[in-house]
Amino acid sequence: ASRVLGQVWVSVDFRFAAHGHERRDDDMIFLTPLADVAPAGDLRRRAVLNFQRLHEPPFRFEAMVVASTAKEAPGDWIGRAMLGLSLLGQVLRSEPHYLEEMMARLPTALNARGYIGELHAVGTVDENQVGGHNGLLRGLCEYYLWKSDPRALAAIRGIVSELMVPTRPLYAAYPDHKLAKLADGKPVGLTVRNEGVWIGLSTDIGTVFFTLDGLTQTYGIDPSPELRALIETMIARYAELDVRRIGAQTHSMLSTLRGILRWWERVDPRPELLALVRDRYALYRSCAETEHFANYNWFDRPEWTEACAVVDSFLLAIELWRVTGEASYLTTAHRVYFNALSYAQRPNGGYGCDLCLGAEGRVDLSPHPKIFEAPWCCSMRGAEGLARAAQANIAMDGAARTVWMLFYFEGDTTLRFPEGEVVLRCQSDYPLAGRVEWTVVRSTLPHALDLKFFVPPGVRASAMALVLRDVALAVEPSGGFVSATFPLETGARLVLTFPLGVAVGQPGNPTLLPGMHRFSLGPLLLGVEKTPEATERHSLAADDTFLAMGRGRFRCIRTGAVLAPFNDLTYRSEREARTHRTQVLFPD
Repeated sequence: ASRVLGQVWVSVDFRFAAHGHERRDDDMIFLTPLADVAPAGDLRRRAVLNFQRLHEPPFRFEAMVVASTAKEAPGDWIGRAMLGLSLLGQVLRSEPHYLEEMMARLPTALNARGYIGELHAVGTVDENQVGGHNGLLRGLCEYYLWKSDPRALAAIRGIVSELMVPTRPLYAAYPDHKLAKLADGKPVGLTVRNEGVWIGLSTDIGTVFFTLDGLTQTYGIDPSPELRALIETMIARYAELDVRRIGAQTHSMLSTLRGILRWWERVDPRPELLALVRDRYALYRSCAETEHFANYNWFDRPEWTEACAVVDSFLLAIELWRVTGEASYLTTAHRVYFNALSYAQRPNGGYGCDLCLGAEGRVDLSPHPKIFEAPWCCSMRGAEGLARAAQANIAMDGAARTVWMLFYFEGDTTLRFPEGEVVLRCQSDYPLAGRVEWTVVRSTLPHALDLKFFVPPGVRASAMALVLRDVALAVEPSGGFVSATFPLETGARLVLTFPLGVAVGQPGNPTLLPGMHRFSLGPLLLGVEKTPEATERHSLAADDTFLAMGRGRFRCIRTGAVLAPFNDLTYRSEREARTHRTQVLFPD
C-alpha cells in the first residue's frame, strides 16, 4: 500500500506498529501524490517562475559552495536548491537542468567525515553547522524519494552518523539561558562563539532543533535505533524550552513543529506531542503573526517577515487539519497562501521579506527595502510551498471512499483507487469569485464517492450550491465542509458556487491595533494601493458601501478609493514591486 510519511509518499506495509498501537491507512487522510497533480492557472504560473529562478547562476553548484551562507550554514543553500528543484521538477514534469550535477559534485564539498564545514573536536557542536544540514538532509531526502539514487542515500547516512548522532549527549547542556542575548540577528544567521560543548550558537535562535524536520523525514527512509534515540532526545529537550522567552526564530520553531508532528503521526503517537505542536503553533499565531498572515522573524522582534517561515506556517496548518480534522486550520492555510505567501513572491520568481504589517502601528504593507529577495533561503523554500499547494488541492482517506476538495486550484488531479481511477480537471475563479468547475476527464471507478467541499473563509455553508450534469444536488454541511455522495463518470461536469463579497472584520490582534478594521474577500485581504511617497491614510468606514469592479476590486462609493487584492507583485516590474505599498488597516 502507499502511505504518506510526513508529506512524501513512500511504499510501506499497510499497517505499522507504534508503541504497541496499530494504526490503519483507512484511519488517515492523505494528500495527493506529487506524481498525480498537474497544476494550471496562477499556481502553475508561479511554479514556473520559481523553477526558472532556481536555474539561474546563484543556484549553480559552483556558486552555492562559496555563497554567503557557506560558512555560517554549511550545506543549507545546496540542500534547499535540491529540495526546490526536486519538488517542482515533479510537479511541472520537467527535469531540472543542474540537479544531477549537484548530486554528482556534492562529494567534492564534503569533509573527511562526510558532511560540510569544519571538523570540530569530538564532544563539541556548532549550532549553525548542524542546523545548516537540515536543508541538505531535506534536499537529499526529496531527491532520493524521486530518483531512488543510492548516492543520495549514502550522503544521508554519512551526515546522520558522523554529524547528527554524535550530538545526542550534548543536548542536556544546550545553553538556552544564553539565547535571549543573541537578539541581534541579521537576515543570515550568524554564529556566536560560546564556551563549553556548544562552541557556537546561532542568532537564528533555536535553529539546531529545526533539524528535526530533516531527521524525521530521514527516519522514514533509513531508520536506525541511533537516529531514533537522537530524535527522541531532541524533542524532549525542545519541549523544555520557553520559545518566546528565548526569542526563538519563528522559521526554526515552525520547522521544528513540522518534524515533531511527523514523528507523532508515524512513530510516537503520545498525546503530549500533538499538544506541543498545537500549543506552540497557537502561540506563534497569537503573538508572532502579522496582520497579513506572515511572520515576525523572531518572537517579539517584528523587524521583517521571512517567506521560509510563511511556507512552514502554510504546511503546518495543512498537516494539522489532516491529522485533527479541524477546518479552522484549513481556513488559516487559505489565508496564509493567498496573502502572505503570494505577496512574498517577486517578479523574478524568487521570494523575499516584507515589513511586518500591524506591528508598531504599521497599517501599510510593502516589501522590506533591504531584503527584497532572499535567494539564500526564501527563493528556494518557496518552491516547497508551491509544490505542496498543488499536492494539497485534493485529499483522500485510506478507505478510498471519501475525497476532500481543499483549495480549488486549477489543474488536473488523478485519484487512484483499488478498483480504478478518476482524472479531474478543475477550472476555478477562486479566490476572486465563488465559482469552481470540475470535469471528469476519465473514470474507471465503479462506485460512488463521498465528496467534501471546503467552505472558504467568509462563506456560509448554507450558501454553497453544487450542480452535477446541470442537476442541483443536496449538500450536507458538517465540520467546515459540505458533502454529497455520487458517482464520478467520464464526461460529467460538476459546478460549485458560493457568494463572495466584501466583508469587514477586526485585525487579527485587536489589542495591538485598537480602533482599526480590515476588509476581505473570502480568504483575500484587500487594500488601497498608495504611491511610495504618500503620507495620508485612507479612511474607509466599516459601514461604507462598495461597488464591485471585477477581479476582486471594489470602489468605495463615498470616497472613490479602490479596495483590491495585493498579492500580485509577480505581475509587476521589479521597480514597481520594490516600491509597492498598500494600506490594509483602516481606522474605525
